[in-house]
Amino acid sequence: GSWEGVSIVLVRTGMGKDCALSALKEVLSRTVPALVLSIGYAGGLDLRLKVGDLVVADKVLEIDQAATFSKSYLVNPQQPDLFERLTSQKKIMIYKGTLLTVNQVISDSSAKQELGSSHKALAVDMETSSLIGHCIEKQIPFVSVRAISDTMEQSLINTSSFVDGEGKVSKIKAGWYAATHPHAIKNLISLRSQSQKATANLTEILGVFLRTL
Repeated sequence: GSWEGVSIVLVRTGMGKDCALSALKEVLSRTVPALVLSIGYAGGLDLRLKVGDLVVADKVLEIDQAATFSKSYLVNPQQPDLFERLTSQKKIMIYKGTLLTVNQVISDSSAKQELGSSHKALAVDMETSSLIGHCIEKQIPFVSVRAISDTMEQSLINTSSFVDGEGKVSKIKAGWYAATHPHAIKNLISLRSQSQKATANLTEILGVFLRTL
């Protein structure tokens, strides 16, 4: 389809590196885009970041929780003015820095604090490193913009058990969890509200981005 006069292919990958990479490979088997833009949620690893703030990655660092390996990628030096273009609007706070990719949901606030401190990262997600790695291999420009869905100080319910094999949140599993853990309902409602704010800001900034291409 098209948005803001730009031809786009919009793909919902699901959670996790494997799902994201599989979706990207499927797209690239059908077309060769001029740019891959990865958008989604991330957890904050820096006290400055609030729910709905955006992170434009200039570096992506991949680690496993056992810290037995790490990979580092620089993000698309062909887009040096991207941050300046996006920050030309004043309504949404946008930061530039390191995005950390891990292989499981980081639900505990102390774990987020440790990751942020150890790796000097602004935010954490579960997909971006696999996407940028493949884009570099295929020589396709890559940009990552993530919206903060939960802050560094906020501990979450671990939602890993809600996710199905395709990386999607199962409404049935989430509903069953809420029914069997009524004390968690307030937390789930709060997370939904935060995700909605993050989505709204991503949508607005995506329009800004496409209009500047």
